[in-house]
Amino acid sequence: MALNTTKCNEWVARDKKVLAPTQHLSYFPLVVEHAKDDMIYDEDGNGFIDFLSSASSLNLGSCNDVVTKALKEQLEKFTQYSIAYTYGRTSIEYAERLASVYPGGGDVKVVFGNCGSDANDAAVKFARAYTGRTKIITFINGYHGNTFGASSMTTVTTRMRKGMGPFLPDIYCFPFFGNNVPDEECEKNCLMEIERAFSTYLVAEEVAAVIIEPVQGDAGLIPAHPIFMKKLYALCKKYGILFISEEVQQAFFRTGKWFAIENYGIVPDGIIMGKSVGGSLTLGAFMARSEIMDTLPAPAHLFTLGGNAMACTAGMAAFDYMKGEEFQGILARNTEIMNRRLKQLEEKFPELVAGNQGIAMSRGIIISKKGEDGERTPDSDGTFKILYRSYEKGLLVISLAANILRIQPPLNIKAENLEKGFDILEESISEYLNGQISDDVMQFRQGW
Repeated sequence: MALNTTKCNEWVARDKKVLAPTQHLSYFPLVVEHAKDDMIYDEDGNGFIDFLSSASSLNLGSCNDVVTKALKEQLEKFTQYSIAYTYGRTSIEYAERLASVYPGGGDVKVVFGNCGSDANDAAVKFARAYTGRTKIITFINGYHGNTFGASSMTTVTTRMRKGMGPFLPDIYCFPFFGNNVPDEECEKNCLMEIERAFSTYLVAEEVAAVIIEPVQGDAGLIPAHPIFMKKLYALCKKYGILFISEEVQQAFFRTGKWFAIENYGIVPDGIIMGKSVGGSLTLGAFMARSEIMDTLPAPAHLFTLGGNAMACTAGMAAFDYMKGEEFQGILARNTEIMNRRLKQLEEKFPELVAGNQGIAMSRGIIISKKGEDGERTPDSDGTFKILYRSYEKGLLVISLAANILRIQPPLNIKAENLEKGFDILEESISEYLNGQISDDVMQFRQGW
């Protein structure tokens, strides 16, 4: 049931001649022509329900009316003028808004950049400057971005490290314990490797910060185990180590709250933001206690276009809408639909759907085969066939960690499109199980 992708294929061929191959983790020949809310349309006129939200950077979908209206008004004033040498009303007002929802309150400040990657870099810079220490702790399968500092902390794939070293020194990576680990095992083992390091080669008093994703995104949407987070936070307090929450993918109600860390009742020392912080435009931000943020003078972390007027305007418009009753009602409704449909998938396809992981509107469907011995093994080929057939049927969904279907639709997706998207997933899974998806589709597999 192949789509007509004639025009898309022509654009893909042109892309290959002028863009570096590292630019794409493609799954299908999809060239976006226009998009609106929860729908994406390609150059051939095919429409797709959006279950990706541009990698969770469009939490309110494409061309949201509230955001678009604000951008048009700002466009008539000016697009950007560097706040490196002047001051900007939009950056001030947006920083005030972000500070107002910092978990636990308190006196905090913001530094703006261009994306989540340089916001991770900011966290390292400020942590080192404030503590006078150099060492940073991160976690296996973490994803922090693609600037050199962020790449140094990223451990989700060797393709982000091979041939590019040496990387930033004094980065130490330890096991991440997700909520799929039994409580007893987590209680006993979650800090064992860190504590062993502290007693043998890593001086705790030289560690500046722990940087952790409360939900590991590109590892497969795995929430941290509450016991792990509690014990890790206590360890940081014991040794004067900053606890920094990496929220690039999960912030702005993706997990049902402003920030994913709020699901754990922890007040972090700093929060890293990107993706949806710009309300659909590119923006990064690091927010932390003022005493931390006052450590570095200019130009230690500033960018010509960082915190530009258009991105801050979009971010503010999205922020104000998300605070309102209308959005909160839609979010609650869609979270209920998501939970119900995920449960139905598990019940309908127990031989293939091994469960789901994540929180609220940030979910991963685990695709694995059951062997004759009853043991499950990841079905990466099946995962791709399902997502490709879904694309052919009009649903945009990708995979993570080989066998996890990434389910991150716009938070305000229309109820009927959310239901229809899951209908398409069910149909695609059924067709895969019935052997109706040809191996020919595997030629398009280039993603994670």
